[in-house]
Amino acid sequence: MKKKSILLSWSISYLVILLIPILIGAAVFVESRNLLEEEVNRSNMVLLSQVQENIDSQMGDIGSISSQLMADSQLSSFINHASEQDARWRLMGLDLIKNLKSIRIGNGLIRELYIYVKASDVALSSSSLVSKNFLYEIYYEGTGVTEQEWTRLMQESRESVFRKMEVRSEDQRIEETLVYLQPFPIQATGDSPATFVVTLDPDRFQQAINNVRLDKESTVFILDRDGRTLFSTGPIETPYTIKAYLQLNKDSGRRTGTAEWNGESVTVSQISSNVQDWQYVSIVPTRIYAKKLTVIRNITFAGVAAVLMLGGVAAWWFTRRNYRPLGRIMNIISDKVKVKLEQRDDEFGILQNVLTRAWEEQDQFATRLKEQQTMVRSSFLSRMMKGRVRPGAELAAEMEHLGIRLETDSFAVLLLHIENYGGLFRTREPEDKEKKIQFVHLILTNVLEELMSAVGPVYSAEMDGRIAFLVNIRGSAGEALPQLIKSAEEAQHFIQSRFLVYFSVGVSGIRQSIAEIAACFRESEEALEYRLILGIGQIIDQNRIRQPKEELYYPLDLERQLVNYIATGNYARSTEVMNEILMTNFAGEPLSVELARCLMFELIGTMLKATEQMKSDDRKELTQRNELIRQLFACETFEEIEAELLRILETVCQMVHERKRSHNTELKDQLVDFIHESYSDVNLGLTHISERFRFHPTYVSKYFKEQTGVNVIDYINQYRIEQAKKILQEDELNVQEVSERVGFLNSNSFIRVFKKYEGITPGQYKQNNRLIHHESR
Repeated sequence: MKKKSILLSWSISYLVILLIPILIGAAVFVESRNLLEEEVNRSNMVLLSQVQENIDSQMGDIGSISSQLMADSQLSSFINHASEQDARWRLMGLDLIKNLKSIRIGNGLIRELYIYVKASDVALSSSSLVSKNFLYEIYYEGTGVTEQEWTRLMQESRESVFRKMEVRSEDQRIEETLVYLQPFPIQATGDSPATFVVTLDPDRFQQAINNVRLDKESTVFILDRDGRTLFSTGPIETPYTIKAYLQLNKDSGRRTGTAEWNGESVTVSQISSNVQDWQYVSIVPTRIYAKKLTVIRNITFAGVAAVLMLGGVAAWWFTRRNYRPLGRIMNIISDKVKVKLEQRDDEFGILQNVLTRAWEEQDQFATRLKEQQTMVRSSFLSRMMKGRVRPGAELAAEMEHLGIRLETDSFAVLLLHIENYGGLFRTREPEDKEKKIQFVHLILTNVLEELMSAVGPVYSAEMDGRIAFLVNIRGSAGEALPQLIKSAEEAQHFIQSRFLVYFSVGVSGIRQSIAEIAACFRESEEALEYRLILGIGQIIDQNRIRQPKEELYYPLDLERQLVNYIATGNYARSTEVMNEILMTNFAGEPLSVELARCLMFELIGTMLKATEQMKSDDRKELTQRNELIRQLFACETFEEIEAELLRILETVCQMVHERKRSHNTELKDQLVDFIHESYSDVNLGLTHISERFRFHPTYVSKYFKEQTGVNVIDYINQYRIEQAKKILQEDELNVQEVSERVGFLNSNSFIRVFKKYEGITPGQYKQNNRLIHHESR
């Protein structure tokens, strides 16, 4: 009961304080408005009635003129025989000119009137019979009315109408006036033979309106049926706000009211013409009647003073009374709580701080609860997509609890792999990788879920550093899957252009039932694996990987060629071989992921073989070579592997050439000295020399021939034969012993090589040498 009485007392106090000024202000406002509207409406309607009577009378005279002319048989004969234009016809025109002139003089509102005959293209006016072109030059040339527009008006007139047009006056001034157009005769069906035109005098027409104006600050408008201003005592055009107001009044049947015009309040009255389809509008500023509001103002001030007095007393009394429950509330708050708060003497401040802290704690609790629910749902979706949940009633209840609402039994999974997000963070602040990746995941999930929601409900979960999207397909599979891929492409373009985050997406096919969600996830994983072949930043669906190649092209002879070219530093040929291998394997349909990985390891193994043959004791060179291999293993796609292989080829070939340049002269001498020292060794050959100097045999052979002009084997054999000749000249050894001393395996080989270079056998050489020695004695 106490709580209800407190609420009731506060409610009554506020109502009393608010109702006092409201009731007094409303009474004053109603009284003042009634007085103002009554006076303004009466004055405006009297004004408009006078304007209507005056203008309608003038317009009625013009209508009677038209009727009078149509009754003239001579004028009808003149129009019908206009094509003849003989002397009799012209004489008839002179008589008609006199009649028209007398009519114009008799009506002071008319400036000029003429009849345009369409068949002969002539005009009969109150002063002359002239051609159409001459009449246009007199009245309309230099105005806003072109000759084509004027001709069209004369030719196409179908009904009686007043138009606002620019006309040239007698003193060659261009002024805007009202022109009356009527087909002649008016009873003619279809196209009339002539057009009757009356040009009103704008000064006299304006004077006729001004004579009945109530006040010099009031404005009178005459509007046609389309709302265009024909004449006014003020601005030429009716303001848009007044037009809209008039239309509103016309639709509702009202004749008076108030509106805003030129920043002030005005009273608007309107009345329709009895002769034409016109509206007469009067606009009178309400400030003209401000004197009559003095009494109302005094009443208002007295009312406000009464409000202040009564309201002040009421507010004081109710405040004293309503403070009591506030005091009781303050007593509930312990002194320990008050000490912790600021503004300890401000009761409302203390209550506000206590409630604010309570709300903040509640919001924090709700936020933590929401985060926990998000993590739990992500874990549940992860288990579902990995096939670790069983369908059933328990599964449906758990999904309902986690906010997962499935509409159909059709599902698809998109698996997203983030490639690079460094462009999003360019600050020099210490990196917090965990927060950055969370922020990136938030962007990706929000954008993709929003774009894919047209296909059906979307739920996301983080899975091993990737983001998986479970899409509950709402429509048919034939339409939904292309739309799903299109949404992923739009999201990829938007996120890359706005946030500089690059990612690849694997898209599964569409499967039916919850039990097939795990199969969808496996398909998305398989599709995403093809980024190794297709490159990063791709949207990979099942159609792109449906029929991969199952045959790897990497013959042994190509591998040997590649190793030899790398070892000899031939970058151009090694690049050709590398491109042949890659183009053959990746042309047309892509390789399967397994074969692609196999090819990757084969190429890395070939590179290891090639670099291994570059035997070197230089630690810097070894470190550089090992670093190149590590960079090759770090590549994630074949596009990166190809670029890295070409870069390694270039680097290794440069290393080979650098070693060649640094060892050109020194290596030659070392090779020659080694041959001279080891020529007696039967194992001496290209392989033995290459192993000794840690070069590839092909390189040693090519290099030695470039430096000496002969290949290694020929040079060894020639040197051995030279040493054998010396032994044969000095020692008494047989051929077998000589061959063993100079490094041949047997005497047959020695004899064959000796005869090749000397043309005779060793025995013959020894016998000849003895004869020469004997003869010399």
